[in-house]
Amino acid sequence: MASIRLDHKNCEGSNCGACAYACPTNVFSFEEDDISVKSPDFCKLCNVCLEVCPQSAITIEKIEIAEIFEGI
Repeated sequence: MASIRLDHKNCEGSNCGACAYACPTNVFSFEEDDISVKSPDFCKLCNVCLEVCPQSAITIEKIEIAEIFEGI
């Protein structure tokens, strides 16, 4: 599992869309003039989006399943 964050201050949104076009599992989607993370559960941690983002506006962190249930 992954936690994916977009820095919307640096992201060029639909003017770029490199992450959405490059992602093999369709994690990102276009919404009006913006890009959003629609399906973070589909992320395979391949980092292709990080490689193609010209603004370095994406942060991905791996989440261990144990972390999700910690404290329950």
